[in-house]
Amino acid sequence: MSNKKKDTLEIWSAVDTTDPQYTTKVNQRGGFTAIGAQYQLKKATEQFGPFGKGWGVGGEVFHHYEEDGLFLYTAMLWYKLDGFDKEYKFPINSSIIYKRNGRIDDDFAKKVTTDALTKGLSKLGFNADVFMGKFDDNKYVSALTNKNNHLDSDQRSNLILALSGIPDESVSKKIRSALDDGKITPSNYDATMTKIKGMFEDA
Repeated sequence: MSNKKKDTLEIWSAVDTTDPQYTTKVNQRGGFTAIGAQYQLKKATEQFGPFGKGWGVGGEVFHHYEEDGLFLYTAMLWYKLDGFDKEYKFPINSSIIYKRNGRIDDDFAKKVTTDALTKGLSKLGFNADVFMGKFDDNKYVSALTNKNNHLDSDQRSNLILALSGIPDESVSKKIRSALDDGKITPSNYDATMTKIKGMFEDA
């Protein structure tokens, strides 16, 4: 039974944690945490592959209800697993009041499609910690922020190993100092490694 549970939660467990730097506190409708749309696209791409190839949205239908100023969006969210061609899909939807007192929100289409996608991805477990209310706990957010601001042991070891072979000792010391001061984080780790590799190519 434990093996089955592990398999069914495989996607969920891989995408349920949210990096706080890509969230925003919104003081409307009682207050809530908004997740950066581009960040969500990146996480989905990491999990399934490029948009339109490993995952995407199809069957989009836009419904206007002029009398009520209501706009309804429906579509199908699809994704593939492990490079197989089979598509898994399910419906997503969202609505918005786009016209109020004769004024039209000219950004309503973007808002409603983004909201539908966010809700759809949440059904797969994306950013589950936000939707489960964990971001209301300051200690949870603080611990998560601290984790995302520090390299893990493998990243740190790889960086130190790469530094040991840099031809320019002064540059090596400068990068090592930045590492010790906590200035090299997961967000700039790849760029730092690329810079180090470039030094070997130029040598």
